[in-house]
Amino acid sequence: MQYPPASPSRFLALLSGLLAAVAGCRQTQPSIAAEPETDPVPGVAELQAREPRSPPPVVAPACGADPWTTYAHDAARTSASGGCLAGPLRLAWTFAPRSATGATTFATRAIADADAVYVAGALGPTPALWRVGAADGKAAWSYDSRTESVRGGWPTLAAGRVYLVDDGVNAADAATGVGHRAELDAWGESLSDGERLFAENDWYLDGYGLYLSAFDLDLKLLWRRDYNALARGVMVPDVGGLAFGGGLLVHAAQHGPLTGSGLSAFEPATGERRWRVAVSPLSSPSIGAGLVFVVERWPGERTDRLVARHLTDGTLAWARPLAGARGPAPVLAGRLAVVHTSEAVLAFEQASGEPVWSAPLLRTAPETQSATTLAAAMGSTTLVVLSGAQVHVLHLDDGLELWAGAPIPHAKRLEGPVVTGRSLYLVADGHVVRLDGTDAR
Repeated sequence: MQYPPASPSRFLALLSGLLAAVAGCRQTQPSIAAEPETDPVPGVAELQAREPRSPPPVVAPACGADPWTTYAHDAARTSASGGCLAGPLRLAWTFAPRSATGATTFATRAIADADAVYVAGALGPTPALWRVGAADGKAAWSYDSRTESVRGGWPTLAAGRVYLVDDGVNAADAATGVGHRAELDAWGESLSDGERLFAENDWYLDGYGLYLSAFDLDLKLLWRRDYNALARGVMVPDVGGLAFGGGLLVHAAQHGPLTGSGLSAFEPATGERRWRVAVSPLSSPSIGAGLVFVVERWPGERTDRLVARHLTDGTLAWARPLAGARGPAPVLAGRLAVVHTSEAVLAFEQASGEPVWSAPLLRTAPETQSATTLAAAMGSTTLVVLSGAQVHVLHLDDGLELWAGAPIPHAKRLEGPVVTGRSLYLVADGHVVRLDGTDAR
């Protein structure tokens, strides 16, 4: 099935219904101050509906084999690579993990560089990693963490190692697969600033509780922050996460109804907290142009918002009421911040929050931090959107659909798009597939 072309006017129709109740009210500027200020959080900000306007066109760099080395492409979580992608797409290969003992195996997430794809998944009940050839989809090695609970975290490639935070903090040599585990009972995102590995535990079964940690690249613990032992026995929402940019590490700590939820920035070397905002983060953060982008809910309210905050101090730059966009980090592509809601893909100007375009493509993946559905290919100025079993390629300037199809026979659910060079990798029903555009070479 193919969806009709996107229309800028449909964005206004979607947004104006949400904002109609406040359209005639005096506009105020919402402000949730970062700690250490102690003033109470103000009420719901009133936003007036405005005509969407188009920004200058996104400038496309030359197409390159930009590696996708962690969740959302990079440490800033932009979900935008320098690769190129245009339809129609064709299936190049499929990788289905196998077990020598006959245990149930499946892939959950994958990252890639020019030579290899690093796949995270399950080897029976155990989180595992595989290295797969980018050219042929054949496995070179596998790493068995020898633990017992798979949640499907994204791996991180850094300093010749592949890291995975899934029932422990694991590291495997990217060339050989030989690895080790630093600690047990940790599930969540990871990233590296080139000197350290940062990891969170956002799901409590046993062990320390919820926290943010820093390790050296050999997995020696350096510091631990945002620790919440009160999470014992409580399963919190699978949202929140990490981003690194502008010399700061940002942690969206979602600890559910317990105290401790908030958005914070830390010095990466020492773990010193630079600022904190007492909100409930409902997505992973992303960082660009001196701003932090995250989906939030404010204390005492029932409205989700796409929010931009100043990276330096956490103060509010702008906010837009927005339902159904929880989980993945907002995509930062050129001048745009893009999210995939339950009803549509929506693009906003990063600097002002002004709406730019919409595309009526349903989000069918779960509202969790790891289940991504968007990937920007800046070399071709295109955006990949996954909806059900369909792959859509949109133009970033205006959201118009350039191609749509179902290139993976019999697939039911697609997640985790990754663009490297001129290829698209994604997870289809537990398998990793490579799709190439017609100009792939």
